[in-house]
Amino acid sequence: MVTFTAFNSSAVYAQEKSNEPLNRQMLSDSSNFNAEQIIERNKSALISIWYHTDNYYSYFSYSTIDTTLLNGSGFIFSEDGLIGTNYHVVDGIDSLIVKTADGTYYDAELLIIDEKNDMAIIRIKNANGTKFPTIKFGNSDAIKVGQEVFAIGSPLGYEYTISQGIIAGIRDNEKVSFTDPVTYSPIEKSFEKVLQITAAISPGNSGGALFNRKGEVIGITTYTYSGYGNLNFAIAVNSFVYFMNSVDIANIDNNPEAKKKREESLYYSNLRLAGNYKSEATYNWIYVKQKDTMKVIDTFVVKQDSIARVNFNKAESFYYKCLDIAPDSFNVYRDMMDLYVYCENFPKAENLYDTIKARFQSDSLLNLLSSSLASAYTTSKDYKKALEFYEKMSKKDTSDNYLRYQIGTIYESMGKYNKAIKEYKKLIKKDPLYTQAYIQLGSVYFNKLKDYRTAKQYIEKAYDMEMVTYGSTYYLDIPYLLGMIACKERKKTDAMLYYMDLKSIYTYTTEDNKKKADLLKAIRDLN
Repeated sequence: MVTFTAFNSSAVYAQEKSNEPLNRQMLSDSSNFNAEQIIERNKSALISIWYHTDNYYSYFSYSTIDTTLLNGSGFIFSEDGLIGTNYHVVDGIDSLIVKTADGTYYDAELLIIDEKNDMAIIRIKNANGTKFPTIKFGNSDAIKVGQEVFAIGSPLGYEYTISQGIIAGIRDNEKVSFTDPVTYSPIEKSFEKVLQITAAISPGNSGGALFNRKGEVIGITTYTYSGYGNLNFAIAVNSFVYFMNSVDIANIDNNPEAKKKREESLYYSNLRLAGNYKSEATYNWIYVKQKDTMKVIDTFVVKQDSIARVNFNKAESFYYKCLDIAPDSFNVYRDMMDLYVYCENFPKAENLYDTIKARFQSDSLLNLLSSSLASAYTTSKDYKKALEFYEKMSKKDTSDNYLRYQIGTIYESMGKYNKAIKEYKKLIKKDPLYTQAYIQLGSVYFNKLKDYRTAKQYIEKAYDMEMVTYGSTYYLDIPYLLGMIACKERKKTDAMLYYMDLKSIYTYTTEDNKKKADLLKAIRDLN
């Protein structure tokens, strides 16, 4: 199994400050250093990355706790506090904290990412003019297999751990499959160049520096194959240098192009995270419903309920981050509505609908969202709330015919057929070309009131409008109902013609396929 070497640890480890002078004894080659010299010369430019969260789920207490966690490593490459690391170390974190070698904690912000190659640049925020020590970049293209290397990071929370090894291989265009830490689904990545190393790395080393014997950074330690021996990998540093130089970082806040690139990368990162947490929340929401109704405490259900609620909040949070960047992103609103509807948070769904209606003018988009709400209300059989919602929406916008149509379908679901008929007739009076209202009227009269003559009048009207406008119809109920009415009238030829129309319409649901089968059976029964 391929494992990212990021790590979460809430333990805080003390750092001993050495008062001994730097040992500058060189090896036989004066340009090379040993392990002791590598870490002493570079330690001050290396950092650990932490984050604060108030909803960390503890599997020990089965509850969310407020804590600060160590998540990975990094290196300072600019005096003003620019730091290189892996993207997966900072992915989804909105409270980045950097700890330097002297034990000082600084707030940090995500500056720019390269998700494809798992690289990120973050910036120390509250430096107050501090000039930070920096690493020196080497040339990863000059690396040879067999050369000695040193990895420094925070494996399992043990900060400033150094391990020694060699370059075991150099891999170009390396494709790797990881496991998403949220959804546990596979993530495919393709790195331009990675260095296979025997220097040990573990979770917590992610984003850390890989040094050559000259004390230069030649790679970023990134992943390892757990359970398969000493198979460890670092991104070649030249890929990072190219990424670093692709943007005018010094002027990123004032450069429109650089700012746009930064915002785009953050937007898609947040959208992906929101989707992941949404998937987890909706998948486990059944436990929320179960906990709300259980009479005997089930610790497993309680745990899953807490996890689902945390994932719901995280999904919502990342969707709002997307909207901070792109306020007119309808896809985000749609996904948020889907989250609220699935988790039956109708007050939030209604408030979001108001927001969307004020921002967007597209009837088709609004109809899509109100349709999902109608479906949710109907599924939950909370018809009273459904009617309250749609009546309120309809009063706000009397021109929205689709809302009146939804009110009619809700009355129909409640078994209040006369009220449903009244709503559909109101709609037809307001919009004589509203085909679906005619179809629903025909359906109510045929299926519920057994008034086949009146049903035929409305369905034939819908059929005529479809033929005049389109030359055919894609509404399944039109040929189905007309065919069934023809069978009631024992008009076999008409019924067969309507069946041919019905058969030509593509269907994929069991319910729709059953209508085809029912009409065919009704025709055969005429014999």
